[in-house]
Amino acid sequence: MKTKTFIKSAKALQSITIALILTTALFTLPNLSNARVYLELDSPNLRRIPLAVAPLQPLCGASLNDDIAGLGRKILIDDLEFSTFFELLQDTANYLEKPQSCNISPGTFDYSNWSLIGAELLIKAGYSLSGKTLVAEFRLYDTLEGKMLIGKRYRSRAQNIRLLFHKFTNLVVEEITGLPGEFTSKIAFCGRLHGEPAQELYSCDYDGHELRQVTRNRSINVSPAWSKDTNKLLYTSYRNHNPDLYMIDFMKGKEVLVTNRKGLNVAADWSADDRHLTLMQRYDDHSEITIIDSTTGQSLRRLTNSQASQASPCWSPDNSQIAFVSDRSGTPHIYVTAVTGGPWRRLTKQDAYNADPDWSAHNDKVVFTSRVDGIFQICTINADGTGYRQLTFTRNNCEAPCWSPNGRHILFTKKINKIRQLMVMDEKGRNLKQITFDKIEKKGPSWSANR
Repeated sequence: MKTKTFIKSAKALQSITIALILTTALFTLPNLSNARVYLELDSPNLRRIPLAVAPLQPLCGASLNDDIAGLGRKILIDDLEFSTFFELLQDTANYLEKPQSCNISPGTFDYSNWSLIGAELLIKAGYSLSGKTLVAEFRLYDTLEGKMLIGKRYRSRAQNIRLLFHKFTNLVVEEITGLPGEFTSKIAFCGRLHGEPAQELYSCDYDGHELRQVTRNRSINVSPAWSKDTNKLLYTSYRNHNPDLYMIDFMKGKEVLVTNRKGLNVAADWSADDRHLTLMQRYDDHSEITIIDSTTGQSLRRLTNSQASQASPCWSPDNSQIAFVSDRSGTPHIYVTAVTGGPWRRLTKQDAYNADPDWSAHNDKVVFTSRVDGIFQICTINADGTGYRQLTFTRNNCEAPCWSPNGRHILFTKKINKIRQLMVMDEKGRNLKQITFDKIEKKGPSWSANR
């Protein structure tokens, strides 16, 4: 079963996915067998590496474009500040080197002009604009060792400048930390305008930019979930008077009905290989957790069997376990069971209400919502039940948390001036940042992997 209600939006997102038409390495990277260790991520006192971003210059023969130069540099700085790995030396008044064209390549500038101001890393970038086509070249340098770490050239439509620059900052984070960046990821969420009966799906970049409406079916749509390859988005819609599960395929520009089993088909989550889904479905007078085939919607296994209600399942990173919420103890708590079924164990024991689990692929922690003194807060716990930690301490409800692609940030909703907005913080509850500021009431965000 297919529908055309969303295809225009889907194709718009698809065009962004494939917009970057050329990516080439300019130089062979040095042998890393004796490479400098920049950051030890497990260190309790992780320092930020001083990094300078030189003003962007037109490539040799290209014309100056202040808009591209200004926006491009801002994207680089904003991305790297968000990562929390770098101390950005961004005040150009302190720079010793005079901005000039044709000096981004090795041998065209003096490393000491940057090391003397404290920059251990340096980004240089150049650009050219021809019609609607933007070409950008990037270099990442180690100023202390006097060598280039990354050299890249990108070609894309000028309207996709944000994606182009995000791709490079992803490489910077991975080069320095070994972790993937987060900057080409997408966020999907449910949104409702005040006074409107419909709740549609929206998407935006990791930083709240490039907001787009995905569905336009004028119904209640809930529980978006990105596939691991980022090409598909699951969600539940009440458009046919039953909570049915749909899948949008952005690459093919189509939508498919996955399952319309009578009763609930809600809160679906993808397995790590995108082959299976786990979700809530109705059995008798309560909900249970099931596993179905992601392509056919065929039921493969009923995972739970209880007189209580089960909700909000999510996969472990290795596909071996499912975390879910159950009120079998009287109040909602998070439990874990094997994907083959069988014995379950209770993960949370703190407080009286715990829900919305999401399992990180990078640090084996589960983030969840917990009601503390009558207010919903964001907490984490290790997958073995140890290391419980409350991360937010606000007077307004914080709900529906999920992990970033590299496990270094947590996305959630918080009510600000009577409207739920999207918030991001690091995995320890620091560096809190609001990323949306519009009048759309937001629920149930899902953070994709990098495109």
